[in-house]
Amino acid sequence: MRRVDAAAATLLLLLPAAAAAQTWATVRPGVEIVLPRDHGAHPGHRTEWWYLTGIARAADGREIGWQLTFFRQGIDPSPATAGESALRARHVLAAHLAVADLGNGKFRHAERLRRLGAGLAVARTDDLDVALDDWWLRRDPSDRLRLHAADVAAGVALDLELEPRKPLVRHGIGGYSRKGAHEDNASAYLSWTRLATSGSVTVDGRRREVRGEAWFDHEWGSSQLGEGVVGWDWFALRLADGRDLMLYQLRRADGRPAEFSAGTIVAPDGATRSLAAAAFTIAPLATWRSPASGALYPAAWRVAVPSAGLELELRPRLADAELRAARSTATTYWEGPVAVTGTVAGEGYAELTGYAGTMAGRF
Repeated sequence: MRRVDAAAATLLLLLPAAAAAQTWATVRPGVEIVLPRDHGAHPGHRTEWWYLTGIARAADGREIGWQLTFFRQGIDPSPATAGESALRARHVLAAHLAVADLGNGKFRHAERLRRLGAGLAVARTDDLDVALDDWWLRRDPSDRLRLHAADVAAGVALDLELEPRKPLVRHGIGGYSRKGAHEDNASAYLSWTRLATSGSVTVDGRRREVRGEAWFDHEWGSSQLGEGVVGWDWFALRLADGRDLMLYQLRRADGRPAEFSAGTIVAPDGATRSLAAAAFTIAPLATWRSPASGALYPAAWRVAVPSAGLELELRPRLADAELRAARSTATTYWEGPVAVTGTVAGEGYAELTGYAGTMAGRF
């Protein structure tokens, strides 16, 4: 059963217009990242997400792509007043769960939404501990992550433990990831790019013990997207030579990439190098049209990073990985596992937004 707080859903649908009159903190150059505090929530900022994607393998050879994301969205930045109802929604917490069963080519997803507070949705501010009903994600003192999410209607469940194999990455300049012409068009952006994964994945009532690797992103900000940007193509790739590659191409309405597209390459030892938009190219090779939303998505890519000696071809592991989340974040986007070939093999995830409706004004 999908659990959606109806009042929170209404607020979230109205948010892009309502939030314009409010004042939220912005991420600025020189942002100070303090851990473990900054693994937690940042309620002074309008938008935040904790994002996990991975590919797991069972003993019988079955491969399963998976995603679990928690989104916090601010509604009212003003301080609470005396006598204010505890049920007043100042923030909402949404979550998306998706499982791509690569053995049979089936994609399943579920969504939830609650107002923060009242014990049903929690996002601690001193460390990573977010929960929405019985879905949760937590960090322990050794940086291991544990998560649980299950949806009976979708027939899927995740019970996983993840352990970083590389240091935490601070994208951009010390975690300041600029995404537009104004310096406030930015997020604070942290990642664990390679997490050893163990636990279980349940699909259609069958629970499988699995192992694999995953990627974790945490971003927060208030006005990330610059003027004219309608969406982005994001790639998180683990390469067989031990390197990891994150690229995002911000996209204008006419399809042209915005100049503040960027990326990060992570060496096997965890050393990082930032990539400006001019340092890489992403060229679509094919398209796929969703029969549900009608959106036309790119469906294969040629990716080149000349300074790293990378000429890659990325192809989705299944065509239909579209999440239609009208009842939580009011967005439709494509997010699924991709295979990497070329100068080096690999695997990872792609996220494609703005093809089924603009993201302008939401981030």
